[in-house]
This record gives sequence, structure tokens and C-alpha cells, in this order.
Amino acid sequence: MDSYKGELEKSLAALKQKRDNHPELFGTDDSSDSGKKSLLDALYEEGIIPTYSFPKNVVSTYISDINGKVKYQVERGLDVAVGEYAPGRAIVVDKTTYQIGGLYYPGGERSEKNAASPAKAFIQDASYRKRIRTCNQCGWFGLEEDNPSTCPFCGNKALTNMLPMLRPWGFAPRNATSIETAQLNEEYSATQQPLYSTLPNADDVTVVNGCANIRMAVRSNQRIIMLNKGVGGKGFTICCDCGAAMPGDDPVVLKDILRPYRSRFAKTRCKHTDTANVNLGYDFVTDMLVLEFALDRQQIDINPMRNSWLNRAGQSLAEGLRLAVCQELDIEFTELVTGYRVRQNRAGDFVDIYLYDSLSSGAGYAVSIESSIRQLLTKTRELLDGCTCDSACHRCLKHYRNQHIHNVLDRKAALDLLNWGETGTRAPAISYGNQQHLLKSLKQILLLSGVHIDVGHETVWAEGDNGKKKVIVYPAMWTKPAEENAIFVSDVYLKYAKPYALKTIVDSL
Repeated sequence: MDSYKGELEKSLAALKQKRDNHPELFGTDDSSDSGKKSLLDALYEEGIIPTYSFPKNVVSTYISDINGKVKYQVERGLDVAVGEYAPGRAIVVDKTTYQIGGLYYPGGERSEKNAASPAKAFIQDASYRKRIRTCNQCGWFGLEEDNPSTCPFCGNKALTNMLPMLRPWGFAPRNATSIETAQLNEEYSATQQPLYSTLPNADDVTVVNGCANIRMAVRSNQRIIMLNKGVGGKGFTICCDCGAAMPGDDPVVLKDILRPYRSRFAKTRCKHTDTANVNLGYDFVTDMLVLEFALDRQQIDINPMRNSWLNRAGQSLAEGLRLAVCQELDIEFTELVTGYRVRQNRAGDFVDIYLYDSLSSGAGYAVSIESSIRQLLTKTRELLDGCTCDSACHRCLKHYRNQHIHNVLDRKAALDLLNWGETGTRAPAISYGNQQHLLKSLKQILLLSGVHIDVGHETVWAEGDNGKKKVIVYPAMWTKPAEENAIFVSDVYLKYAKPYALKTIVDSL
């Protein structure tokens, strides 16, 4: 009881501080006597009292009429909104198109004192704007407020700062008005996969029965960070006064952009003299289930770069596990969120796949599957193995919510990783027939580079002006083999990145 009392006091104190700093968040547009939000509603929204099946992290796009009064309020969960409502994106409300052009919450512009700069109080608030430290060697990250001095993954002491992370308090249309579809130049950005930075503890990880390289842990109070880094990773430029925002790292992107709201006190145009370059995102604490796959760099390619085998395998297995769990529990796949991360340090190389509930104060779906993890891994295998597509389709891994990662989904790579985790075996060597089939598509292109390739025999030979070598296609899962007088080409290069395969062959002759 004493522990609960302490946590309650801290939560109520934080709520009071938020009310003092941002009173506009607690106003209402309804006909209540006080014009203020009730204490009960505030307690629900802050998650101080149970909120199961009512998301805590909700944000709205506010569309006002010509008089500045809110006409439409469109709500989404913050994890989706930081992608779908990000500045530069377009939404359609009541058959009218709007392009998002700023961060805004109604109320701040209604007083003469704050009408010109309603965004300043949020941007200066440390609970809305946070700094993130990152390791350039292994990709670890963490909040600066936790005072990290050394990377806990690899031990690197040269940590650097990412762009500040800004938690949106609300969105509004560009220039506070609609836009003609013909004039729309939508700029797409998406939320990255959830970032999970906590290190595992040796005492909370258990071996999964019957699995050679998989360990599991149920962890409470784990910090998750959701980020939208904008177009090309350049973040967003936001006016610290009016809240106008657009994708890009140059203040020039705000040229000709008006305030995202109307106010009778702000008659002049905002000059956007005070701007900041930020990523949109937020952090929260949740309970999760983590599966740790131990890798062997002597046998497996551990390169975590985008479109590498490990990236495709980790992302695809995470998506497959989520779908299998949701089918087994008979729940919507939106009830669970999944992600993966690669860890490399002195202890070895690992890929972690984790699941957590999408709703605050959720039903505990993610942590409840601990006792049936073997059956769920079997069901995941059935889902991945039961399709006939080459990589992924809407019958197996693809759906609307993961469309931004469709290009890296690969059920076969996920199966390879699952096989390694369960039995410790790598993908088998590629048959000579399949090697010939994959290399045949390069034959004509190689001739233009002065290289002749013979795919008519069991051993494929490539001959150029400087010599002749045999060409061997190997599974992308493998560490690249080495052999004298031989050229090794990954099957992933031949399937998805032919220019790299071409370059590998030509440069080796």
C-alpha cells in the first residue's frame, strides 16, 4: 500500500504540473459550466486510473472554421498519428483534403498573451522535447535524461546526440485551411519500428525448451521510443512560436507557410524567426515479452544494414510471430506491437524480437504467452511455410499497418532465422539448378561489361579480359565464403539488388 501510495502521489503531482504548464490541454469546447475538463477525464487520459481498451496516448488533428472554432477533431493513437498525421501528409475529412502543416492544440491562441506563440510552452517543456543519445558503432540509443556515458551494447564512449524528439500535442492543417487536390504535393514519412534500448539481465532470461539458440524473458517497465525521422531522415523544421512545421532540416521549408490556426489576436503573419529541427516521437514504459536469438558470426551474416539478410529475417519473423499470436488468442493484430533489434558486444551477437500490448493498461496479451511459446513458434512456422509467394504477400505477412516495411518482408528469411533458433542449422546450400537460374538474368548485362558467363553447365564460369573464375551463389544467411579463384554472390543480391551482384562479378575479374 505504501508503494502504491507513493506512485499515486507522484502521478498526481505530475498531473498538476502539466495542468499548470499547459492549461489549454484541460479546457473544453462543450457547454460545461466551468469550460474545463473534469478530473475524472484527466485521470483517465493520464493513465492514473485503469484505461483498458481506451488508448492513453491519443492525439488529434484539429480543423477549424474561418472564425477559428474547431469544426472537426480527428483522433488517432499517437503511435499511428506520428506517421499518418505528420507534417507534409494529407488527410481527407468530410470530402475535403487537408495537408498537415503544424502542431497545434486549441486554447492557447485564445488569449492576447499567447496568441502569437502558443507552441513555445510545449517546445520548452522537457516532457515534450527530449534529447536522445546514440552510438554510431552499433546503433544503440537512449534518452539523455538517463545520463548514458558509455554504450551498454558495445562499450563505445563516443556517444552522439540525435535530433531532439518532440512529442506532438496536436496537429493542424497547413495555413489553417484546406487545399485543392491538384495543388497537393504530399511528402510521405512514417514511424520507424519501435526502439527498445534496455539491456537484458542475466537472471531474467530462460532457455526455451527444445530450442538451441533461443532464450526468453518477460520484462516489466521497459522503455519504448517511437520515432518519425521525416523524409530522408532530415526530421521536421518547426516554428517555435506558431507551431508551423514541414519536413526537412532547412528553415526555408517554412517559407510561405502561415500559422496552422486562426486567432483574432494574431493579425500579422508569423515570420518563423525561431525554428527547431526535430524528430517527431514519444517514449513510454510497458511490459513485454522478449525472444533472444543468439547468432554465430562465423556462420551467419550479422550485417544489420537495411535490406540485409538479418534485417529482413528479424523484421519478418517479428511480424509473423505477432500474426500467429493474434490468431491463437483470437484478437485483432492491432492489439499487439512488435519489433526487433540487433545487439553486438563482447558477449556475442544477438537479435531480439519483442512483443507488447498496443494499449495502455492492456490485457497483458504479450506477457501471457510465455507458457505457450513453443506452440506459438510452431504456429509461426506454419504461417511462414504455408504460403507459395516468393517473399511476402497479403496472405502471409503483409497488411495495411506494415505497408512501410513491405519491401523488407521475407517469409523465407524469417524461416531461416527460426530454424537457426530452434535447431542451430543454417539454410542449405543452393542447388546448381537454382544457381544457374538466378545467374541467367545477368548474362546479357554482363556481356555489355565485357564478361561472358556460361550458365549451361553445373559449374558456372565467368570470363573477362583479366581472367576466368567460377561463380557460386550462396544463401544470404551465410557469412560470405572465401575460396581461391571463385566469386561468391548472395542470392539476395540476385533477387533484389542486381546492380550489386553485377558489380561483385565484374570487380572480381
